[in-house]
Amino acid sequence: LQDREALAAYGTAFKAVSQLLREGRSFSGHERNCAFPNCRGAPFANVSAATGLDFADDGRAIALTDWDHDGDLDLWVRNRTGPRLRLMQNQTIDADSIGPDKSSFVTLRLRGTDSNRDAIGARVSVGLSPATPSDDGASRSEKLPLADLVQTLRAGDAFLSQSSKWLHFGLGGATTIDHVSVRWPSGKTQRFTEIKPGGRYLLVEGDDSPTRAAEQKREI
Repeated sequence: LQDREALAAYGTAFKAVSQLLREGRSFSGHERNCAFPNCRGAPFANVSAATGLDFADDGRAIALTDWDHDGDLDLWVRNRTGPRLRLMQNQTIDADSIGPDKSSFVTLRLRGTDSNRDAIGARVSVGLSPATPSDDGASRSEKLPLADLVQTLRAGDAFLSQSSKWLHFGLGGATTIDHVSVRWPSGKTQRFTEIKPGGRYLLVEGDDSPTRAAEQKREI
């Protein structure tokens, strides 16, 4: 008798939940999405409303990619409620207007040969060169070594989502890339020295010459 009552209660609850789903109700109570940028040592700041990300969607997944190929990362957001998919185009910074060489990023795609073809598990380090003073004295940065930028290529980096396999590095105020080092899943380490800011490059395991991809900006 108790088993039948428990089964009946479960069936009633399941029907109620199914009805709520059909009506587009929220699992999380319509909690608005949040965005918290890293303030470099200070507490994280809540810029949810300013960025336009504070939708009352039931968000389930997020993927990062430079969708329009303009040098900054855009967001694809997957929701349980409608709209099921949102593209949030990053328009906070115009990459074409930053830096003396009008570049503030580099994007890298890896291809394994001895390693798996997608090079999942590879660790990439971008070594930056410090800015040098210009002839008119506009920049007086001391020649101090800059910290390397490091990323690991992963398969599945968020809940129910996979960001682009193009590794995107924001370079900040750096205007020169000294080198790019790749530690492949096979255990080999490779160093590339012909990579410049503002480009998209294919790096192939065992080939020391990076291939620059053609510019393909998307209009949205």
